[in-house]
Amino acid sequence: MTFDIANAVDDLRQLIAKADALAYAAAKLFDDVIRVEDAEDRRSFERLAHLIGATASAVQAALEAGDKLAVELSTHRRDG
Repeated sequence: MTFDIANAVDDLRQLIAKADALAYAAAKLFDDVIRVEDAEDRRSFERLAHLIGATASAVQAALEAGDKLAVELSTHRRDG
């Protein structure tokens, strides 16, 4: 049995896309549901906002890296 790197990269990109959808849904839910009533709520709100933002940024970076990897793999397969 051989390892198919192209399929592995595609699987990775699909998993990252799922994580992106989860981050988007969390951000949307956060925007639609969270209510701030006092200073402690405000601090929790800001912490959660930063966590969601950082998650979305990390997923976006992973998507871009996966896309670049797929392009490089495709280019090297055609050249060699």
